[in-house]
Formats: sequence, structure tokens, C-alpha cells
Amino acid sequence: GAGANCRALAEPCANGADCCSGACDAKLGCVASSNQCSPAGGACTVATECCSLSCVGGACSADSCISDGKACTANADCCGGVCGAGKTCTALNDSCKTAGNECTGNTQCCSGLCDGSKHCQLASSFCTQPGDTCAKDGDCCTGNCTIASGKTVGTCGAPPTGPSYCTKIDGELCTGCGDCCSRLCAPGPAGVNICQPANGCHVTGDLCKKDTDCCGGDAKSGLPGAGNGSCQLDASGKIGICINPMNGGSNACNPEGNVCHYLQDQNYSCSSSSARSDCCGPDTPKFTMCKLDGLGVPRCLGVGDCKAASDTCASTADCCDKAPCVPDATGKLHCLPPPDGGGPLCVPTNGACTINADCCPGGICNRLPGSTSGTCTVQPPPPNYGGSGGTSGTGGSPSTGGAGGYPTCSEYGQICAADSDCCNGVPCTGGACVYLVK
Repeated sequence: GAGANCRALAEPCANGADCCSGACDAKLGCVASSNQCSPAGGACTVATECCSLSCVGGACSADSCISDGKACTANADCCGGVCGAGKTCTALNDSCKTAGNECTGNTQCCSGLCDGSKHCQLASSFCTQPGDTCAKDGDCCTGNCTIASGKTVGTCGAPPTGPSYCTKIDGELCTGCGDCCSRLCAPGPAGVNICQPANGCHVTGDLCKKDTDCCGGDAKSGLPGAGNGSCQLDASGKIGICINPMNGGSNACNPEGNVCHYLQDQNYSCSSSSARSDCCGPDTPKFTMCKLDGLGVPRCLGVGDCKAASDTCASTADCCDKAPCVPDATGKLHCLPPPDGGGPLCVPTNGACTINADCCPGGICNRLPGSTSGTCTVQPPPPNYGGSGGTSGTGGSPSTGGAGGYPTCSEYGQICAADSDCCNGVPCTGGACVYLVK
């Protein structure tokens, strides 16, 4: 794990071992990672970077943060960051326990994860859950961190709302595929079931920053239903959700890559997916173009023959040879060309990605909530520091020789050769770590 001399967020780095967060982006330097934390003595600016959930004088404290309602002497002592009246720690959230607080079961924690030391973990997903501790908007699955004036941490707010057929966005805890806008509920980095993101364009109900983040939002893509999707921003103007196709009127067809109505078959765990079935494209009836992609997401697929390397795409389902559908230098999605000299079709370190599944094993797609453009970064497996905010590992049978040289396992959707390559006991099916495949 990173030592006391590790580098703080935004400092230059060569790989994840340089960073207290465990994650290095070649363009941005050390970046935050919700399923990594800095050990005692590691550099920090806010408590959420530390396994102890306590940042004192620019370094992570060896002492775990103090739980709500217990005696304290300074704000930095407390899990909620406030030592209030009567010198007791003030709760950030009255409805669930935020990260670092003592707990007796998962349901007490905002994160849904009470660790072996009986403290609420922060890292149940690749992003922070609504109601839990955050230091900036980018920490939150919802892209919305509310911090009181003069404080350094706050809580993740609710996601934007609008016309959709779903209740939970990428990264949120889930109990079944019907909860999720992506219709895909599967283990995340900590082994807890989360709404897994769909590759490529963002489906109805998921976060966005601009129209072109959404399926059908690029009117010039040439794909079926181009222009039939849009991003409805919230009052802040910073984040929004992809809404049902409206640009062409109430009868506009469902664009390429968008989630669609899919009836149960042997490969799909839902009775059906609550979504529009009228997919854009040449086939009739229109529901025949709604098919499960390689991750298990029911998506409109009306392009006919697969798209060749570098062609415009909406998702990996459009591309030949299961090539990832990733942003080019201008942000437009295209099918990833094979590497020079051959090799696996996955995005290497520092390459452009839309989700973790695009990256080669060991890579994590570092991107802002709502954006389709990210960068594959490398981080070592989460260390089991045993601190109150520490993670408990990803599970599975790690393989060796991952990007950066760290022992690693393939996250959900990443390539694999055997079941033992996959994190959290997910099977290796058709060359990828997935449960639901066509």
C-alpha cells in the first residue's frame, strides 16, 4: 500500500503506487478513488481520503474518527467533521450512519456496508452513496455533494429527477436489475451489489452533463435515432439526467444504445425491463431490436451488421469483435481499433474509456459523474488496513501481472480467461467477467 511519503491529490505520478489514493491519472496526477484510502501518515486535504476518516494537519491520523454523539475536542476528530455543542461529535445525517461511524449491521450505514471492525465503510461502490460523507461533487454517485459553509465535508445529495422508468443511477446500491437505470445489478469493487453502468452512451435516467452524453443525443452520429435523446439539467446547471426521446415528438423511436423493453429469457434475471420497446432501426416488429449486450444490459441494437474499428458507435454492442465503444480525442464515441501488433481488445492505462469494463484488467475508468469521457487509471488492490474507513478487499482469486505490475483481478465486464481472473466470484463467460450475456 501507499506509505507516508505518498503523493496527495493532483500531484504528478507515474503509477498508483505513487499516490496516497492508490490511483494515478497521467493527465490529472493522483486522483481520488472511493475504494482506496490513505494509511496513517499519508498526505491528505480532507478526511474522506483517509482510512481513518480523520485528516489532521495535512496527514491521515492513526486514530479512527470519533462516532456521532461521542466526546471530542476538535472538528477533525469527528467522523462528521463537526465537534459541536457540549464537545460531542455532530451527525452529518440523521437517517443513516455516515462513513467511519460505529455500526452493528449493513442496513445502519449509508454505504450499506458495515465492516468487520463494526464501522461503516465509505467504499461500497466506485462512488459515494446518497447521504454518505463527501468532499466534492465528483465523490458522489449523484454528482451532488452538499457541504455547509465553513466545513470541509458534507453529504451526497439525491440525483436529479425527470421522466424515466427507473429509480437508481450508476453506482447506487441495488437489490435487483429492476432497480437500476441500466437494468444491471451486479457486484462492485467491494463485492456489494451496485447498479453497474452501461458502456458507451448513457441510457435514460442516468446522469449526464450535455446532450451528447446520452444515447441519441448526438444528432450528427448517423446512428438510428440520432437526435432522439437529450440531457435535462437540474437547477444548478451542473448535472442532469438523460430523458426519454422527445426531440422528435412523443412518437420518436428509441435511439441506438438506449435501454429498452426486454422480455425474460434464460439469460435475463428480470421478468422484463420497464422501458420503451420502440427501437429505431429497420427491423419489424421494433421490439426485436432490443437485445442484451455483452454486460447484460437490454439495449436498442438497430445498426444491422457490426461496426468496424474506428466507426461511430453507441455502445460496445455495436462493435465487431466485442471492441469497446470509447471516446476519441473530440469526445465522439468510436469502436476501439486493435492495438499495434495485436493483443487484447481493451483500453490500456491512460487510454480513453466510458466505464471500468472498457479498461484492461487492473484499470479503473476515472471519469466525472455524468460524463462519457474518462481515462483508464491503475491502482493496486484495496489494502485491508483494518481502519474504520478501510476496505475489505475485492474478493475473488487475484491473478498477477496486471497493468502496473500489481496483483489484480478483472472488475465486472473486464476481459478474462478463467473464473479465477474475476473479482468477487463473478464467472468468466465468453471472455468477460459477467453474469448476464447474450
